[in-house]
Amino acid sequence: MVKIGEILIQKGLITPQQFDMALGESKKRGETLGKTLVRLNLVTETQFLQALGEQLGLPFYHSLEEIDIPQEVINTVPVKFVWHYKFMPLKIKKNTLTIAVSDPMAIWSMEDLKLHLGYNIERVLATQEQILNVIRKYYGFGADTVEKILAQEGVKEEIKAWVKEIEDLEKSAQDASVIKLVNQILSEAISSRATDIHIEPYRDKVRVRYRIDGVLYDMNVSEQIKYLHQAIVSRIKILSNLNVVEKRLPQDGRAIIKLGGRQVDLRISVIPSIYGESVVIRILPIQLLFNLEELGFFSEDLKKLEEIMGKPYGIIFLTGPTGSGKTTTLYACLSKLNKDTVKIITIEDPVEYEMPGIMQIQIKPEINFSFASALRSILRHDPDIMMVGEVRDLETAELAIRTALTGHLIFSTLHTNDAPSGATRLIDIGIEPYLVASSVNAFISQRLVRVICPNCKEEVRDKSKAPESFKNMRIYRGRGCQECNSIGYRGRTAIYEILVIEPKIQELILSKASASQIKEKAKDLGFKTLKDIGIEKVKLGITTPEEVLRVTEIG
Repeated sequence: MVKIGEILIQKGLITPQQFDMALGESKKRGETLGKTLVRLNLVTETQFLQALGEQLGLPFYHSLEEIDIPQEVINTVPVKFVWHYKFMPLKIKKNTLTIAVSDPMAIWSMEDLKLHLGYNIERVLATQEQILNVIRKYYGFGADTVEKILAQEGVKEEIKAWVKEIEDLEKSAQDASVIKLVNQILSEAISSRATDIHIEPYRDKVRVRYRIDGVLYDMNVSEQIKYLHQAIVSRIKILSNLNVVEKRLPQDGRAIIKLGGRQVDLRISVIPSIYGESVVIRILPIQLLFNLEELGFFSEDLKKLEEIMGKPYGIIFLTGPTGSGKTTTLYACLSKLNKDTVKIITIEDPVEYEMPGIMQIQIKPEINFSFASALRSILRHDPDIMMVGEVRDLETAELAIRTALTGHLIFSTLHTNDAPSGATRLIDIGIEPYLVASSVNAFISQRLVRVICPNCKEEVRDKSKAPESFKNMRIYRGRGCQECNSIGYRGRTAIYEILVIEPKIQELILSKASASQIKEKAKDLGFKTLKDIGIEKVKLGITTPEEVLRVTEIG
């Protein structure tokens, strides 16, 4: 196939130098070559499409207005498809739909049309202006009005912002509609203190579950909701500005809603399953007060943590599985250090909470903007303190450690089961032991356990079923009441372990000691494990043995 550049040059429309310049510009801006050539006034859209038609073997239509399009065609192809993909249907012959397009390279849109309309698609070329004129002619003045509004300078951006910004649930329609149903699901979740909503389709039912205090609970919904599943998913997609037509690929979006004067950030994830699209909505407050004292750290451990954070350089790693509260603790540490005299920059994936006074950066792997590349760039912004959302690979780990050694305080996370395993994990991914020993200030591991509801808290008299570790102490439980929705728990608190990298621990790291050897030596130096803090919180009547067993290994 002859290249498009050769055709344009042979026709004398551009010079080789102009083509090379336009090609470089299109790659730099991430736009198609045709758009770049037209934007730079090197060729007209008509000239480019004629050349592209020669290359692809597609006819170019100079005047769509002169074509008589049957009403059957207009009735067959809905206006939402026409406006979404910017094409004009021209004729239907047997099982083939002929359409006019201005961008024949958008193959995915052709596949979508084939899937949703059930026709084989045949393309012809026409300028976008002609296509829009014919759409207005055949689909009515309403489409024309919408296009004119969207064409106004800045209006598209404003409308996108409106869609994404605030959906006031209390002002939504009060009729028995899908909008109201979705609003009720969201309202109930927020009032129940849920952090996640799961909408899951199965063969003969749709299940709605809320995650409250880290545990999933089934919501009692009508069996008839299965008939509204697709409508519910579409409403959620509209709320988060996702592609309603696309049902084959995962999609992620966000929306901001208002309930009772309180704004809440929704993170929406949609994935295709064999019985339809499954939706998970994460509920995050727009503004959250982060306070280490309220997270559940005992006063003596809080002092130890503040001493570690008071050092001018080094790394503090938080470890634990997903959902163990690492990010919240990191934010609480940064909030404590956030002063006018220091500059704090974070690199996150995603940015979960907005923190005034802190420069927060969202990584974008799809354009190769990773933790490592972001870390290189922000060093030029003169930060005092940095947070790297997660150390996932050798490159990020090396950069973070070398940055810490040059006089910066860094916070980050690792996926390990306990604090002593942090050092061995870094060595396993390729960091030299001497770098770990000299750069890391502490490893902090944590889990979240549910707090006994204070309204229905009572002492457990029969301890026969209690684990051995708890039989010789007072144990409490929540009986279940209206305040806690008969669960017996209300809220969560952290259990944790703080491994300070002292000289004797540094020696073990330098000798590549195992995690168990580091743990035993740390215990001799006063190190408290997750188990120790868990037992302490059971003794104080804060949580139950079952909760500590759920997140730790206790015999």
